[in-house]
Amino acid sequence: MPYDITLCGGGACPQKNFCYRYTAEVLGRQNFFGTIPYQNTTKSCDFFIKNDVYFKEVRERAYLMWKRSEKFAGKTVEHWREAERSFWNEIV
Repeated sequence: MPYDITLCGGGACPQKNFCYRYTAEVLGRQNFFGTIPYQNTTKSCDFFIKNDVYFKEVRERAYLMWKRSEKFAGKTVEHWREAERSFWNEIV
């Protein structure tokens, strides 16, 4: 992950625990956004960077979908996308 990026204070953002800009370690002097960039109207953030916790959660969901689908080969991308959709529907 990049180190020299603007970090985020998180505030009331529902995505903050899965965003690298919020969970990254502060290394010395670091820039932070003046206001939280999460947009309540669109339920999104243009500056969101997925962190390891995000990938772990989505990976586990996709694996469970794969197991339930009788392990059909060739459905990896579909399982991943569905896992991401279900994940975002829960947190936003």
